[in-house]
Amino acid sequence: MTPTHLGPAEQLFSAEAVQAAIQRMAVAINADLEPLVPHRPVVVLSVLSGAIVVVGQLLPLLHFPLHLDCVQVSRYGDKTRGGDLLWRLTPRENLLDATVLIVDDILDEGVTLLALRDYCFSQGATAVRMAVMVRKDRERQQEVPVDYIGLDVPDRFVFGFGLDARGLGRNAPGIFALLEEDAHG
Repeated sequence: MTPTHLGPAEQLFSAEAVQAAIQRMAVAINADLEPLVPHRPVVVLSVLSGAIVVVGQLLPLLHFPLHLDCVQVSRYGDKTRGGDLLWRLTPRENLLDATVLIVDDILDEGVTLLALRDYCFSQGATAVRMAVMVRKDRERQQEVPVDYIGLDVPDRFVFGFGLDARGLGRNAPGIFALLEEDAHG
């Protein structure tokens, strides 16, 4: 048990383990996307707010031309359970004929990622890849084809390194899980 500003929590991954996972993701992304972009930069689409930390660490490791854009879509707000999809900000970059890399903090149920993928294709993207810092180990109602996964976590409420719990904890140095009794508060 580790004390945090959110109360006692279990550290699942250290900051060093998170950095190593980002390095592995960057190697795989470079191998896949660098050959696809001889004439047009990739559009990296950061899902706000959780992916800010991941994108900030990932971008310097990518070796191909890119445009950075963002989207803000949420199902959680200040709650620990997902609700309706709320679109707060759509991308400004033209996605027509683009290769898009969506970067999100977590794959939980996959509703947000699938909606984002569908949105990119509806805007004319020719290829969409998805990267997440963490993937929850849980059953999903439909398959979510994420291409790059940093770390797998148990089906618990996690925070740190961009992930939040009730709006807090994004700056925790590593990935932590709320204790079960605290996860529903």
